[in-house]
Amino acid sequence: MKKIILSVAVATMALSTVASALEDIKVSGQAKLWYETNDKVDNELFRNDSSYGETVFKVGVTGKQGNVGAGITLYQTSTMGLEGTVVSNVRSADEINTAPFLGEAYITAPLIASTIMKFGKQELDTPLAFTETWNSVPNTFNAAVLVNSSVDNLTLIAAYIGQSTGSTMAGNFDEGLGGSQYFGGGYAVAGLYKSDALAANLWAYQVNNVLSDGITWYTNGGSGVSVNALWADASMKAGVVNLTGTAAYVTHDGDEADATSAFALSADTKVSDVTLFAAASTVSEGDLPVANTATGFKKSKLPTEGVYTDGLYVAQPGATAFKLKASGKLGTTGLALQGVMNKNSHDDTDTVGALNLSGFAPAHETTEVDLIISQKLGDFNLKGILMNRSFADSATDDALGGNYVRVIASVNF
Repeated sequence: MKKIILSVAVATMALSTVASALEDIKVSGQAKLWYETNDKVDNELFRNDSSYGETVFKVGVTGKQGNVGAGITLYQTSTMGLEGTVVSNVRSADEINTAPFLGEAYITAPLIASTIMKFGKQELDTPLAFTETWNSVPNTFNAAVLVNSSVDNLTLIAAYIGQSTGSTMAGNFDEGLGGSQYFGGGYAVAGLYKSDALAANLWAYQVNNVLSDGITWYTNGGSGVSVNALWADASMKAGVVNLTGTAAYVTHDGDEADATSAFALSADTKVSDVTLFAAASTVSEGDLPVANTATGFKKSKLPTEGVYTDGLYVAQPGATAFKLKASGKLGTTGLALQGVMNKNSHDDTDTVGALNLSGFAPAHETTEVDLIISQKLGDFNLKGILMNRSFADSATDDALGGNYVRVIASVNF
């Protein structure tokens, strides 16, 4: 109990100190309930041992002193004592379920003309290292990011990415995955171009001291490999259709390195009040996935991923995926129906040089169908996901196939 009281006191002091020193202060917050249940294997929907959930309270403060800005985001998670009655476990890491913790703590400052630096613990949104928001709490990064906007229509970015903090919170505990750290340092540079006719983004990465155990990348006493990656995407409008093409390339300097390349194409258009979306992607038979390096490849920026048919499937070597989605509103209720089919031909027993690939997604075919419902009730935002997963091979289907129900209720203040 003393630990909890001390943590609350320290966090409160940190927020109050920042607030008293800054101008243009903005305070925001959110209260959220996150709940999921499934009937896979012998589970039953809504039974406590088949369910995960927790409440999350978030408070953020931003402000400025002269040209220097600062931001702090504080989280508190709890099951409200419902373990064993309503849920069996939490969605975030067990060790953070007892005290508040800082999700973000950063400063922003101008360096030279048209160049801003953001330094500290922060959320990132880059194609191969990003903050995932699907879970009850997001992962964040210790990073330094430079953004230059001196050229019209062009944004230049350079980033150093240190530790990925809280990354286990973005892992899929349902499948026993953990997170990763960038102890060797990750570097990224990018050029983002946007005009009325075209938007194009190019990213280049180098991540040092990387070793793969099939689930995550991490250092191993300096004996890991160095990973280099490229990501490019471009979007344009063709009549009433929006088109986006994506290409990626990932390689490493380990023995007998086999590079991975990925290509994707997506299109969306609006028919009456319904938005229609279609996407296809393919990943070559290389060594490494094309997904979020901070969370064990849990999520991907490829346009074909679904709720659980995500980076662990569509972004894996040898994967071919297709996605169809229709979304719109029925009165005040938002509705979306999507289907994802993924086939993976990769041999998951490979060991390539320093890379043990035995933990990657096995070579099987999977199909996922999701109904996503959103509704605003007063000041509360409600979201429900009804999901069905099936697998072509019976062993995987018995272990992971079935129906899933996810409910998220939140209120912003």
